[in-house]
Amino acid sequence: MRPLATPARPPSAIPASLRAGALAAIGTWVVVVLPALVGWVAAPESSVGWFSAVSVGSGIWFLGHGQSIGAGGVAVSLTPLLLFAVNVYIAYRWARRLAVTQRAAVGAAAWSDTALRGVVPGFLGGYLLMAGVFALLTLGGVAAPGFAAVPGALLVPAVALGFVLLRPDDEESPAFVRTLFRRGPTWLPAVWRVGWLGAGLLLAIGAGAVVLRLVLTFPAVASIQSDYGVNVGGAVIVGLAQLALLGNAVTWALGFVAGPGFSLALGSTVSPAAAAPGLLPFVPVLGAVPEAADYPTLLYAVLLLPVAAGVLIGWGVDRELEFFGNLRARVSATVVAGLIAVVAVVAVTALGNGAVGVDRLRSVGVPLLPLLGALAAEVLLGALAFVGVAIVRERLAGRQSAAVATGDPEQDEPVGVRAQTGETDKTEGAGAAVATVAAVEAVDAADAADAADAAGAVDAADAAGSTESTPQTPKDSNAPVVS
Repeated sequence: MRPLATPARPPSAIPASLRAGALAAIGTWVVVVLPALVGWVAAPESSVGWFSAVSVGSGIWFLGHGQSIGAGGVAVSLTPLLLFAVNVYIAYRWARRLAVTQRAAVGAAAWSDTALRGVVPGFLGGYLLMAGVFALLTLGGVAAPGFAAVPGALLVPAVALGFVLLRPDDEESPAFVRTLFRRGPTWLPAVWRVGWLGAGLLLAIGAGAVVLRLVLTFPAVASIQSDYGVNVGGAVIVGLAQLALLGNAVTWALGFVAGPGFSLALGSTVSPAAAAPGLLPFVPVLGAVPEAADYPTLLYAVLLLPVAAGVLIGWGVDRELEFFGNLRARVSATVVAGLIAVVAVVAVTALGNGAVGVDRLRSVGVPLLPLLGALAAEVLLGALAFVGVAIVRERLAGRQSAAVATGDPEQDEPVGVRAQTGETDKTEGAGAAVATVAAVEAVDAADAADAADAAGAVDAADAAGSTESTPQTPKDSNAPVVS
């Protein structure tokens, strides 16, 4: 008797995942090292070799992964958020490609186990391996990360894998992800997506404020840039460095719009109440920062922008889900969507806060706790206001529909029409009373011989009138009506 054949095990995803993680790390490293080499070539008066440019670029690579570096005894922990976003995007592209190929290779049945035990650890392992190599390249350089920066650099691939795998309403996502979300309320997958869209909306508000401010203050920014007196290569490097900080400016603008404001140095603040920026570094993009001034109370109207974002979040939840009159679930889903958006934005803001030196530049960014409280209050106010208005409109529409269905004229006729109808009814009633009196007088004047016949005729007429004035409901509602 032949032994039963055991099913073939799917190939291991670890080798491909390690390779994908390593290539993703190299791709993000090239983004910063290549401009550093260009800057070294564009500065012929420099006395350092090309390896120093590679070392500086490798240090900036860790800074763009949310880690701090030390440069000449000065700690720099301000993460360039736009550079961080570029790194996440590159890692996301590699992780997405890896997930698609591995799911096709192992099939839908084994994809969940492969993702959990092969794709995730392999991708992180490959990235961690290259992070260790890049840390070695910073040895002896002017910008070196700490020991904890190597495992800390896994923040970028972890976020990228989250964007790829944490899709609870996607049938191609691993089964363990869908199972995890199904342990919560049934509305959680849709609310998860709406919440992240709300976070993007809040950041878009901050980006719009930054663009508007740069347009209004462009002459001042260009004047500072021209004072640098660098060649084309140096101007490109300075421009790229400022571009990387525009993501941080988005969080600063959002802090301003939310109310708490932001600080570019110890003791400085810029908020809707007043601006006291203090002495700022000679950086062109900082020419867009408002000068010291007291603002009118009317400027607090900018707080309505996060409220408007909350209204759109509430609308998104209402569009995605049908609650069938479950008010508690509706309110809970709306609140959770708003909180997801707020927490995501505050987390990004916390990543962008940090130090760029000593003394006054030890604290740059937005105060987190005030930002969390203000944004939560504003966003939830807008979202719940939308829900409240929607509930009132639905109940009014339900009452009107019920009135139409029952045929109650008092519910679906305007007040003016009701008044006119009442006057008409009174006139018709008076005419009917006069006609009745005339009929009685006619009966009294009749002959005694014809009294019985007249009485019978009157009784027949009364019976016929009662039948016409009182509508009758047929026993068989399906019976045809004959007119």
